[in-house]
Amino acid sequence: MRISLRRRDEDHHLGPLAEYSALRAEIIHLMDQQWKVTAFLITTSGAVFGFAFTSAGRMPLLLIIPFSSNILAARWVLCQRLVERVSLYIRTELDPHVPGGIGYEKWLRKATAEPPGLRRALRQAQTSPTVLAFPALALLALGTVAWWFPLSGHPWSDPGLVPGLVAWTIGVVLTLLSLRLIWLAAKRRTVADYLHWQPPGSG
Repeated sequence: MRISLRRRDEDHHLGPLAEYSALRAEIIHLMDQQWKVTAFLITTSGAVFGFAFTSAGRMPLLLIIPFSSNILAARWVLCQRLVERVSLYIRTELDPHVPGGIGYEKWLRKATAEPPGLRRALRQAQTSPTVLAFPALALLALGTVAWWFPLSGHPWSDPGLVPGLVAWTIGVVLTLLSLRLIWLAAKRRTVADYLHWQPPGSG
């Protein structure tokens, strides 16, 4: 009878463990998608820069980069949010159903020992700099176009100036929106990381 009850308990825990394995695989897939999005942006931006620098008249093509950067940054942030949701589900729903809890998730929750602040933000930027590529490449493209136009000799009465200026302004706005998306994602992640944070030695 005891053996039957023990087997029943083991079978009861197999479901959450199998679901945990599937969710961890989903997290790895989402992180892989983030890397592919970043690699795609860097590769295409390098190609656009290389093509634009072959001729001074092609410099306005750099204004494509802020548009693509904003779209890809939104995709990166979406993947990050999905990772957070899966991690939260593991901690709150699966962990209580596993005897002793899921050690790896508990360790991740306790691994961070410093509260939110500038030091924390700088450390995140050093350990995960890929997300900074989105606004950085957009700003580089916008700055290059702004530097090129006064040196190009185009008169201010050029009919192509207005559409170019509008595209440049929209690029600036999209870059600011990308920065805001990344900031909100980092802030949300920081809040999640420190939701159960306590000063060292208080436990």
